[in-house]
Amino acid sequence: MNTQTPENELADDVADLEESLYEFHLRLRDMTGRHRWHDASLEQRMTGLLIEGIDNDLVDLYQCAAQLRKHYRGVG
Repeated sequence: MNTQTPENELADDVADLEESLYEFHLRLRDMTGRHRWHDASLEQRMTGLLIEGIDNDLVDLYQCAAQLRKHYRGVG
């Protein structure tokens, strides 16, 4: 018997999304660190800057997911 309500299911999905975004953020941060060394080539530094920009956008998405999770925690 499935006792999962639509609200709980949505809250679980948002929590999974938040966790995945955080894990991706950690991977991007590691990649940025590898490419932003002062003695790195121009291409590596540019790659690091692009990855850093993607990571900044990802952090914004992570914050949106956290807001959703907070909202649905209050609903259930």
